Amino acid sequence: MIEQNTDLRMIRTRKFIIDSFIQLLEKKDFNSITIKDITSGAMVNRATFYHHFVDKFDLLEKVIKKELTSNVLKELTNIEDFNDQMLKSVFISITKFHMSLSERCQRSFDDMSVNIESILKKELEGIFFQSLQKKYQDEDNEELRITATLLSWMIYSAAVDWRLHSEKSPEDYFEYAIVSFKKLVKN
Repeated sequence: MIEQNTDLRMIRTRKFIIDSFIQLLEKKDFNSITIKDITSGAMVNRATFYHHFVDKFDLLEKVIKKELTSNVLKELTNIEDFNDQMLKSVFISITKFHMSLSERCQRSFDDMSVNIESILKKELEGIFFQSLQKKYQDEDNEELRITATLLSWMIYSAAVDWRLHSEKSPEDYFEYAIVSFKKLVKN
């Protein structure tokens, strides 16, 4: 019984820290947020923060992964096969994720963009690698890993390009991009 209460307390404390951090991201630049700011908002001490997270970058990574998992990757659970539809779903999910995060954390989004990019590319690479392994079971894993890396960078970069330069809908942008890409590869 005591162990369960401890687990619930730890879960609750972690949630308070994360909530405090997210509230701060909505008001302040990421680089100006301190551990003291986070712990004050969560009503915990520094030692408690460090019991849960290494630093604010670790906290950011956990928050992004949690958000990514709950909002982006759940859309992919019904897609079994590696194909254009999967790539489109990933692209649209990433654009929605960017829009949501940039709206919620307007002041911090640019400060966090390098961290966001690194985390998303790594997660996308894992998704693509698993899908490629399922579809191409007889292929060399190193070749599939490299392909997954290339795809993760291309999809992420396309999502950034869409956000910064396009007036098309994410769906239209993707359709245009995939046709253009296939033409280039074919030639």
